[in-house]
Amino acid sequence: MSWPPNSPDLNPMEHIWDVMERQLTSQTPPCPNISTLRDRCLDIWYNLSPVMYQKLVTSMPRRVAAVLKAKGGATRY
Repeated sequence: MSWPPNSPDLNPMEHIWDVMERQLTSQTPPCPNISTLRDRCLDIWYNLSPVMYQKLVTSMPRRVAAVLKAKGGATRY
């Protein structure tokens, strides 16, 4: 198959970063220092739902189809 080799639409990690960022920015108070930021990121990372990972795996055929349909252009993913 032919598609952009670094397509974020086909990289499930992009979705995971987005989930982590939303969780991190919803926490209050904001991180006062880099150590707290690191601890919060690790806490979020280790508590991500296995269901979320399964949904990402399950979505891959749809993601590939969407990228092929868009001929490498933007998709909803």
